[in-house]
Amino acid sequence: MDYQNKGKHNDYRVNILNNGRIISIEVTCCGRHIGEMRFKDGENKKCPFCGTVHSVKIQHNHFHIRPARPEDESGLDDSAVIEKKAL
Repeated sequence: MDYQNKGKHNDYRVNILNNGRIISIEVTCCGRHIGEMRFKDGENKKCPFCGTVHSVKIQHNHFHIRPARPEDESGLDDSAVIEKKAL
């Protein structure tokens, strides 16, 4: 097995057919394989460990794979949470 994503928080592997057609995207988050998304606009996969939602957005001649981390219940970003915990 190839561990190119070792030490990465999240990673994506695009699966294609022999003719070059993209069929799915495998998602790794929190260092663990969390599942697979079909290559369709709007498909998503939620990480059961951190709550990040990974989604596919297909546009005219390209596509995006976007992670969207959930907001902290207090509405603060990570840096503010770190400062708050340090006090």
